[in-house]
Amino acid sequence: MKSFFKYLLVLVSGFVILFLMLFLVISSLASTEPVVPDEAYLHISLSGALPDFAPSDPLQELTESRPLSLQSLRDVLEKAAVDERIKATVIYFNFPQLGMAQIEELRDAIARYRESGKKIYAQLPMGFTRDYLLAAACDSVYMPVTANLFLTGISSEISHYKDLLGKIGVEAEYVHAGAYKTAPEQYTRAKASGAQKEVMNRLLDQMFEAIIAMISSSRDMDPKKVRELIDKTSGFTGRMAEEVGLIDRARALRILEERFKQRGWEKISARNYARIPVSSLGIRNKERIAVIEVQGVIAGGSNSDDPFLGTVAGSDDIIRDINKAVDSRSTAAIILRIDSPGGSAIHSDAIYEAVRHAAEKKPVIATIGDYGASGGYYVALAADTIIANPLSLVGSIGVFAGKFNLKGLNNKIGVGVDQITRGENASLFSTNSRWSASERRIMQGLIDRFYKYFVQLTATHRKLDYEQADKVAQGRVWSGKEGHEKGLLDMTGNFYTAVALAKESAGIPETTSVRLVYFPREKKLFAELFSFMSKAGNLLNLWQSPLEKLINDYQNRTLLIVPYKISWK
Repeated sequence: MKSFFKYLLVLVSGFVILFLMLFLVISSLASTEPVVPDEAYLHISLSGALPDFAPSDPLQELTESRPLSLQSLRDVLEKAAVDERIKATVIYFNFPQLGMAQIEELRDAIARYRESGKKIYAQLPMGFTRDYLLAAACDSVYMPVTANLFLTGISSEISHYKDLLGKIGVEAEYVHAGAYKTAPEQYTRAKASGAQKEVMNRLLDQMFEAIIAMISSSRDMDPKKVRELIDKTSGFTGRMAEEVGLIDRARALRILEERFKQRGWEKISARNYARIPVSSLGIRNKERIAVIEVQGVIAGGSNSDDPFLGTVAGSDDIIRDINKAVDSRSTAAIILRIDSPGGSAIHSDAIYEAVRHAAEKKPVIATIGDYGASGGYYVALAADTIIANPLSLVGSIGVFAGKFNLKGLNNKIGVGVDQITRGENASLFSTNSRWSASERRIMQGLIDRFYKYFVQLTATHRKLDYEQADKVAQGRVWSGKEGHEKGLLDMTGNFYTAVALAKESAGIPETTSVRLVYFPREKKLFAELFSFMSKAGNLLNLWQSPLEKLINDYQNRTLLIVPYKISWK
């Protein structure tokens, strides 16, 4: 047995050493800046989800280049606009999954690029509404003759699991504060409540009107015609899209690249071009502004990716990065970049306190991407100024908590649980019983107190009476435009708006370029190795079912989470 463990130790050690050597070799190659031809065109391939920001990952560098993010796309377009070697830009659409606020941000970035006088072309091998909204912002849109474009508007589908849970003997119990705080409904109801439908209808009305306005302005088309094309036709071939003026050319996509090749222009991918330092082009090379990312569901610990929650904004990492920016003498201001639907109340509050402390030392500007709702809005409150895109989702000022009762499931599978307690409310956290009247009263009381604190915090920071704040709270989700009108935001705008305001607040001249330092910084190799090994170890815990994982994430926790996400094509 001892010889076996010695052999295993040698094998593991050898693997780690080989891994480190491979990493060092590839890192040295990856650190070399790509060569940009004297005459080139930038090729951007958009596919899948687009994170707001993606820190460099040493493990990922072993197999592929750093993925594109909203931040890196803004950067490559900003660089290409001033880089004399880049003659034009092509965006190839391969089913990107973009949110409405992301589309607004990228449309603004494309407009800034076009101000340089350089052309930007969109290639649509097949397109849906959200692809087309971005493509239409380009100088020209190309599609193959027989390709399909679907302009179907926008819809929302809300899944509810009460009946499913009931079939396996699981019951969800939740208390909430805020008439529109409907996040628990997916587990406690079989269909959407009137409150949830009211908010969704209001948001979809705004988004649909925005879709029509974007297409109308980009294609110089009457809004009535755009609405008619969406409602009456919806599906187009490339030839049909050209005939009605939705695209510029219905022809094979290779023709555009063949034309560039005839001019002697070489292609450089956006992923490679992203490695060119911004400062090498004479921009963003002076004063420093820190950009702190709050991306994903807010929880404790470190930033991570969770198979159930998705991207997790770890409060420990975020607070550490905020403190670094505060302590840095060379950092003139801080931009808090938020794309979060909320999460844990206690960890949202911890980040809020760190932001509040930072705002006492340096200007802090909060800018909201797709989501700055519930806990995401909570952390923004401590900033000096809050900005959101017109179609960002903000607010959702409310709170809920609850638990899952597994008694029925245990009975179905033959698990007997003997419960012996002392204290009237000893079963408060039990997963084998419903709340008693006393226990429910305790939880509701705590939730109500936190809600009042959240509303009062909003009133204080936004200079509203408590009654005014409570009226716009109640768990309601607002668009960025509505949030500004209701006093929850200082202005609508994009990331560049936040940069301009941060410069102004820090006393930096408008014409001075600033260096944006993004946090989190590059992930550490050994931390990634440890995380990888931990995840591998977790695979051995096969006894933890998805249901148990869900229960651990939500059981008896005070949560600030937006009730829904809008997914669309």
